[in-house]
Amino acid sequence: MNVRIVALLAALVPFVAVHLTWLVAASHGLVEWCNPYIHDCTSISATGRHPPASFLFRASMLPAAVLFAGYWWVNHAWMATLSGRTTATNRWMLGLGLLASLGLILYVTVLGEVGDAWARQRRIGTVLFFSFTFLCQLLLVAQLKAQAGRLPQVQGLVRGMWRLCVALLTIGLLTVILEAWNRPLYKSMDNSFEWVLTLLLQANFFLGYFVWRRAGLTLKASDRSLTKLETE
Repeated sequence: MNVRIVALLAALVPFVAVHLTWLVAASHGLVEWCNPYIHDCTSISATGRHPPASFLFRASMLPAAVLFAGYWWVNHAWMATLSGRTTATNRWMLGLGLLASLGLILYVTVLGEVGDAWARQRRIGTVLFFSFTFLCQLLLVAQLKAQAGRLPQVQGLVRGMWRLCVALLTIGLLTVILEAWNRPLYKSMDNSFEWVLTLLLQANFFLGYFVWRRAGLTLKASDRSLTKLETE
């Protein structure tokens, strides 16, 4: 079985969904027509807050949360197969990845609801998804680097994943510094930062797909009728 489709869908479904949701919201006058990566005109949440855009957002992002969980599970199983054991790093990656997926579900299910309790749930979900997904990507890069001897063909892609992690961390720290130094200036740019950070996060999943593809990752039946991850 070709499991690489999981990584490809984890990369593309949220990316396409967010931009289609923005297009639907803008066409119905719910948000401005603009380039959100530059003009700070709308947040990602605002694009999926009201019908009909909210229907598309929820219908696509909830399955995306399942895809993210599947992505981290496959990586967990793959790294365990290569190492011959489940390391602490690998266990942390899977645990945090599942929590990140849960955070996305918490966020999406109450998007658009009014009230402090729902706002708190959205904040918790956002923090869980972004922070834990970033940590999982770092943990995956560390494991792939440790397997450089077995996976020399993917190390160029792994370096690209590492650079994306560095870019994410740099921009994240920049937002914290900017907010502390000049909050009005930060508030005029925070939505654009959100779009850029989300794009970089999704780009890492896209590189993860190419890592799986170049490694020839597949799911095969074992002699005991179980399944195992193998590379060509």
